[in-house]
Amino acid sequence: MQRALCALALAASACGGRYGGTPIARPGTAAAPSGGIEGAALPYQILDARTGRQIDTAAFWEQLASKHAVCVGEEHSNPHHHWMQLEIVRHLAKQWPELALGMEMFQRPFQGVLDDYAAKRISADALRSRTGYEERWGYDFNFYGPTIDAVVAGHGVLLALNAPKELTKKIAHHGLESLTATEKSQVPELELHDSAHRAWFDDLMETMGGSSAHSMKKPDAPAPADSKPDAAKHDEGDEAPEMPSADRIYTVQVTWDETMADTAVKWLRATPNGRIVILAGTGHCHDSAIVNRIKRRGISDVVSVRSVVDDGEGGVAEVLAKPANDYLVVLELSADAKAKLKEKAKAAE
Repeated sequence: MQRALCALALAASACGGRYGGTPIARPGTAAAPSGGIEGAALPYQILDARTGRQIDTAAFWEQLASKHAVCVGEEHSNPHHHWMQLEIVRHLAKQWPELALGMEMFQRPFQGVLDDYAAKRISADALRSRTGYEERWGYDFNFYGPTIDAVVAGHGVLLALNAPKELTKKIAHHGLESLTATEKSQVPELELHDSAHRAWFDDLMETMGGSSAHSMKKPDAPAPADSKPDAAKHDEGDEAPEMPSADRIYTVQVTWDETMADTAVKWLRATPNGRIVILAGTGHCHDSAIVNRIKRRGISDVVSVRSVVDDGEGGVAEVLAKPANDYLVVLELSADAKAKLKEKAKAAE
C-alpha cells in the first residue's frame, strides 16, 4: 500500500495516476511509429462492453454521432489507442456541426494557448512550450498532434480540460482545507462519496502493477524503493513529511475527473450545437469517473469507449469481466505480431 501511495503521490504532482496491470513505457521511451500514428492502424471490431456482443461498425458510428459527449480512453504510450482516437475524431468531425476536442493532456490555465493554436496564430512548437507540455505531460506529442490537427483543420475547438498541477499537488500534500479562496474557486463541485468510484480506486491501490490504463509521468530520476519521491517533500526546506494519505490521493483523482467533466459541460452549455470528444486515460474514461460526473451536471447522452489490443493472452476477457464502459474497440494483431509478443514475454521472464 505504501508503494502504491508513493506512485500516486508522485503522479499527483505530474500528469495523473497509474492504473493497475503490466507497467508500460514511461514518457521519453515510447514514441509514435516512424511513419506517423497512421502506422499504428489495426483492424478492429466493436463490442458492447456490457454484454460482449459484437456491434455492427456502421451502427457504432451512428450511435456515437447521436451523443453530446464521447470519452475515449487511452493507455498513454500505446500508439494503437492513439490511432483509434484519431479514427473516432475523423468520423465524428464529418457528422457533428461543432466539434470540440477536450484533452486531459492540457491544463485549464493554458486555454488561451490552445485557442491561439486552433486559430493558427502559433506553431506546434510554441504550443508545446507555452503549455509546458514536456514538463506537465511528457508523452510523445506525435501521439496527439495528428488528432489535434484534424480538429483544427475542421475549424473545431481545442479545450484544456485538466486541473493545474500546482493545485492538485497542494491538495495531495496539504488537503483541500489548505487551499486559499482563489485556489478553492478553481475546484469544481466534488463528489467524494461515490461508492462505485471509491471501490474502483481502492482496488487500484491494492493491485498496483497490472494493465496500465494511465501511466504516471516519469520522475526526474528513479527513487530507491524505500525512499519517498520528491513530490512528497515540502515545497520549502528539506524536511520530508509523511506520504499523502489514500484519502488525499483519492481527492486528487476526483479533482481530475470533476475538473475535466466540469470544463466539458461548461463548453457544451455555452455551445447549443456543440459536441465533444474527450481524450483521457482509461482510468478517467469509465462509468464512475468522467462519464457519470458529466451526467450529474445534466448532460445525459455521454458514452465511453475503451480500446484493447487483442494479444491472445486474455486481455479482452479481463476487460469484459469487469465492464465499466459502453463500447470496447478490439484491435486485432496479426498472428506474427502475437507470436512476437509471446517471444518477448518469454524472454523477459
